[in-house]
Amino acid sequence: MGVSQTPTTQKLALGSIGSEKDFLLQKDFSYSGLPAYSKPIKLEVKPVVFKKQSFKQFEKASQLQNSNVSIIYIDSLEQKPKYIELILADKIELVDAINSKKNKGIKNYLSHNKYANVLTHISVAFNQKHYGALTSADAVFLIEKNPKIYALSIYKNNTHKNILLDDGVVFQYSTSNCCWQEDSRRQLQIVDIVDNYSNCPNNTYKSSKRAKKKINYFKL
Repeated sequence: MGVSQTPTTQKLALGSIGSEKDFLLQKDFSYSGLPAYSKPIKLEVKPVVFKKQSFKQFEKASQLQNSNVSIIYIDSLEQKPKYIELILADKIELVDAINSKKNKGIKNYLSHNKYANVLTHISVAFNQKHYGALTSADAVFLIEKNPKIYALSIYKNNTHKNILLDDGVVFQYSTSNCCWQEDSRRQLQIVDIVDNYSNCPNNTYKSSKRAKKKINYFKL
């Protein structure tokens, strides 16, 4: 999924639905909805070394998010602190979830709003304990711990624990587009999710209206 990320000071929820809005020199993510995730979604956990620019973004976000995450960055030292990129890796499970009956309203909203996307990638800083748990885990999943409250489910050596996303500081994000196609019953379905700079697979479209028109044209 997408690698180009947008700086943010908002405490964003991975897996949420919304759209980007431009405000002068920055972009904000405008929430539209939080899908129900009945099944865990596998995540990719990627440790990344802070650079000057990313650390400044973290500091700004940390102040506005009232965070307890404390990180010291000294440019002259060779060993720099790290943050984590969390990426929704299981696109099949993600697509199935958004297409499900529980998310009928979310899916309908996505089909009628061409600027609405899925937030699939965040850069987030945690305290050392949570960072260690996430980077040493055998597997990490996005789960819905309570209705509309997401958490990170961590598995390590047959043990399991959860970390709330709110425990970290989100300072970058990227979104992905839905790829639409009509099924055999002429109902619009999401069949893939791709980053903003990638094309949808053949005969699928980022625009649900285009998908419907295109398929209908061949059926006439």
